[in-house]
Amino acid sequence: MDRLESFMLGCLSAFIAFAYISFKFRFLFNVKIVILSIFGFFLKLLVGYAFWELYMWPDYFTNQFSQMQFSHYEYLLTPRSMQKIAEYRLENGLFSLPLEEFFYQKKYFFINYIMSNLFMSGSSNYFDLSIQNTLFSFYSAVIVSLIGFRFGGNRREVRLLFLLTFFQPLSINSAIIWRDVVGQFFFFSGVYFFLLSGFFRPVKAFFGVTIAALSMALLRTVYIFIPFLLAVKYMRDKSVSGSIAGKIFLLGLLATVVTIFFSTDLFLFVYDGYSPYLNHVNVKFLLLLPVDILRTIIGPFPWINWFEFTDNTIFLVSHYLQAVYVVVILYYTILNYKRCSYPFKFYLVLTLILLLIMAVAVTEVQSSYFSFAVALLLPISAFYLSVTRFVISYTIVFYGFIVLNFIYIVAGFHGAGLGKFL
Repeated sequence: MDRLESFMLGCLSAFIAFAYISFKFRFLFNVKIVILSIFGFFLKLLVGYAFWELYMWPDYFTNQFSQMQFSHYEYLLTPRSMQKIAEYRLENGLFSLPLEEFFYQKKYFFINYIMSNLFMSGSSNYFDLSIQNTLFSFYSAVIVSLIGFRFGGNRREVRLLFLLTFFQPLSINSAIIWRDVVGQFFFFSGVYFFLLSGFFRPVKAFFGVTIAALSMALLRTVYIFIPFLLAVKYMRDKSVSGSIAGKIFLLGLLATVVTIFFSTDLFLFVYDGYSPYLNHVNVKFLLLLPVDILRTIIGPFPWINWFEFTDNTIFLVSHYLQAVYVVVILYYTILNYKRCSYPFKFYLVLTLILLLIMAVAVTEVQSSYFSFAVALLLPISAFYLSVTRFVISYTIVFYGFIVLNFIYIVAGFHGAGLGKFL
């Protein structure tokens, strides 16, 4: 297929999935929500196309021989890795594993493996990634809504959760060629599996926690132990560890961790995910910790790079807008935490704290390691929120960021290296 035919078929497939999910969870999708979802779907594809046509790959649809102008290696690595995996699977079987690519791509292999399904038609049309990103942002919004619904939210609240998650700034530019938008779904699914496991008997809960760990690890291997840590905390809170079944469950968790680490080839895979953290904790790290935590929350600062439209900065606009989103959600979480009766609110907050620690402790502070998951905190404030109230708060914080940027630059702090700000 040519590029346009491939894109149209991809859109058709996405809308089939969209229609099925809307019917399957019809308690969530009334007519208004469906219309807003369709609008969001087209909006994300349109923004992605405008970005693609104006900067990344002009004449993409009109000239089949045109070439991509974008040259940033780190972001191009994702579609090229997907393409290599897809080619290997086409030659050797649908479920075959290219070991050479496994050892080369390491911690990114499994998420790229799943994303390579997009190229299993035999053609590698890169803009089809915008369809995949848009669809998975839809899936993530459904998962957050299910978390809210499963643990006491009414229909108004879960529909609010859906809208606020689906329209998060991280996913508006669907042409972004990185893994977080797709990987977000698997991380959110892992959290959902873990929360469900709290209602299971020990043996079933063990498998639920294991599935949650594997689902989270698809995005980044460092997340594989989060569900096990949360499970230990949950057992202590529920005094489960004192029972025979609880002890068996705890031993099972420990045995799984030991097996993954020392008895399988996944040791090197997991080790590679944690290697950036090694030897990073030192006096300098501790001194800069408060500033780095602030950097992780507010993202790249100041926003001067908004006006430097280069291969190294073009995706920062999404980071900037996502940072405002993060601040608003954290504000409402702090404001409403004590009033919220949500039974698992502590575990959502603990998950975000663990992600914050990982983002700060990595060699280069990565705000995206934290910001991609902040939507998980929305159920805590759903009862006290509305779309209008959220939008007003977002607007106020956005202009607050503009003022802070102006003050920071005028005061001469830009380029002074304060806390390694960008």
